[in-house]
Amino acid sequence: MTSDSSYLRTLQAKERLHELEMAYCRGIDRRDPELLRSIYFDDAVVQHGNMFTGTADGFVGWILGDFVKSYELTAHYVFNEWYQVAGDRAEGEVHRISYHRISEPASEIVAASRTFNRYELRHGVWKISYRDVIRDWIQERPVDTALYNGKFAMEISRPGPADRSYEVLSIFGRGPIDGA
Repeated sequence: MTSDSSYLRTLQAKERLHELEMAYCRGIDRRDPELLRSIYFDDAVVQHGNMFTGTADGFVGWILGDFVKSYELTAHYVFNEWYQVAGDRAEGEVHRISYHRISEPASEIVAASRTFNRYELRHGVWKISYRDVIRDWIQERPVDTALYNGKFAMEISRPGPADRSYEVLSIFGRGPIDGA
């Protein structure tokens, strides 16, 4: 049986790891390089399938530079998260679905992936020290623009600071995750 304080430390760690994953999604979808960088330690290694292997800073430059520029919109969603915490180290397997819309020709790519993450607590702050990504499945289909009108019509998400979330959510700003 673990002590209440040990249990609470583990819960706090798992909550922070979850926040890092949410910040990853927002950082990519809102094209916020400072937020994305802030979830990794400077010496972190990222292996994004066969597409990228290198430093976290290099990954941020690649994903927000070369990769997402070809998409008018992306949306990343986290589903299953499973974390194991062992003192100042943790590991996690995170399942996600990512959506990528291309304007010409109008198509959308929906993909499922899993990330295998190593996290560390350094100087009181949890961040990612290693990330490996594998693909579970992927599909591409034409965009049915009629679905975005009529009874399903609403404002479309936008990448970058023009997204409505920055107007409506006054506490959410751009930049590093707080406490990181």
